[in-house]
Amino acid sequence: MMIKTVNFVVQQTNGTGMPNFNPKSEYLGMDWGQNQAPGLPFIAGSQEDIRPYAYEQGWLTLNPNQTTPYTRNKSETRTYRASIEPHGSLKIELNGSQTKSNSHTSFMRWDSISNTYRFDESVNETGNFNTSVFTLGKSFTDKGRGVESELFKEFLVIRQDYARQLSESDPNSSGLQTNGLGNPYFDGYNPTQQDVLMGAFYETYTGRKIQNYGTKKIFPGFPMPNWTITWDGLGKIKSLQKIFRAITLRHSYKSNYTIGGYANNLLYVGDNNDRVISRSPVQNPVINGTAESANFTPYYNVASIVISEGFQPLIKLDLQFVKPGWQGNFEIKRDKTVTLNFTGPQIIETKGQEYVIGVGYRYPKLTIKRLSIQGKPLQSDLNIKIDLSYRRNVSVIRRIVDEISTPTGGTNIITLRSAIDYQLTQNINLRIFYDWIRTTPQTSASFPTSNVNAGFSLRINLQ
Repeated sequence: MMIKTVNFVVQQTNGTGMPNFNPKSEYLGMDWGQNQAPGLPFIAGSQEDIRPYAYEQGWLTLNPNQTTPYTRNKSETRTYRASIEPHGSLKIELNGSQTKSNSHTSFMRWDSISNTYRFDESVNETGNFNTSVFTLGKSFTDKGRGVESELFKEFLVIRQDYARQLSESDPNSSGLQTNGLGNPYFDGYNPTQQDVLMGAFYETYTGRKIQNYGTKKIFPGFPMPNWTITWDGLGKIKSLQKIFRAITLRHSYKSNYTIGGYANNLLYVGDNNDRVISRSPVQNPVINGTAESANFTPYYNVASIVISEGFQPLIKLDLQFVKPGWQGNFEIKRDKTVTLNFTGPQIIETKGQEYVIGVGYRYPKLTIKRLSIQGKPLQSDLNIKIDLSYRRNVSVIRRIVDEISTPTGGTNIITLRSAIDYQLTQNINLRIFYDWIRTTPQTSASFPTSNVNAGFSLRINLQ
């Protein structure tokens, strides 16, 4: 195995905005007459909180009516890429990425009654998170019949493990309890509590656990690798060389875990051990409808979590025939998106699978004598490409409280795409295309449709 290249990049962007700053900016952004305010570390990019020091130095305006918030923004992106060639005909490219952005806002106000500066009033923290994950071990294991899902059943069971784990690590939880019907549950962490759902969801659909998982530690660690594999060794088999000039086999895998948006929960309260001691004001019923003790309030409010997985393609064959001008391709694509919504709560699952077969032909140096430019007849390669594809999409809503899965939609799509390309001049390309798409719904909620998109385009390259 030979590693060709390895790249690892970390990019970080930080920003701080402090209101009530009284000194004026001069050379290098500092006020040299005010003890070099705000200081060399700050203008050099240090993210240390200088508010208390600025107050001690008299740099802050003593205005009790100030309404401009103090802001602190941070965005960090980690990416890596490695190219590996175990053999001259086999190339593997590994890649991973992780992005986390965070915005902190709070108010700093002069209290004229107590003659003190109050920092961090009405703290608000928001952000987004995305990381590459490895979910291949769960891709082909969901063998439920129809709309049923073995993974969903596993998710329902794992919730109890996370409820136990969170309860045991929280001294404010009374542990295992029994509701009015004699059913057990863990105090403050019943099966619909947000932290319980998030931990069980991640483990079920990725096959891994978040290290030291807790109400403040909801983000996975190092981004897992995805890959693209290319192999052209089939074309070197002598028996196939009589028919094919080249055969290229491709495979690609990509999976991402996304927290679309999170914000600190204003109802969250922590004790000296930073444990959750506030409870949701809403009682959370179990499956049988019996109310239990209210859930502990999580540190973050999360709208939804999405795991998207795609084999683009699962397998693809590009064929170059020995017969001049002819080429072909065959491709299988597969994708899956699983979304956990906390309002409901419910899991929305969308699956898609597509088959593509295509053929192409290149007519070399086609001459059109009836058309000429600058006294010369048109002469260029004529490229013809036709692709026929069939795609099937299915959408299912899985209600967590009721433990019921309901199909909500699905389509069967047949697509025919064809195009002819001809280079009129060095800078002008003519393209004639005809696309036909037929969509057949799998439910009676909509009607079958058929669309045609045809025409021509001229692409002019101005140099």
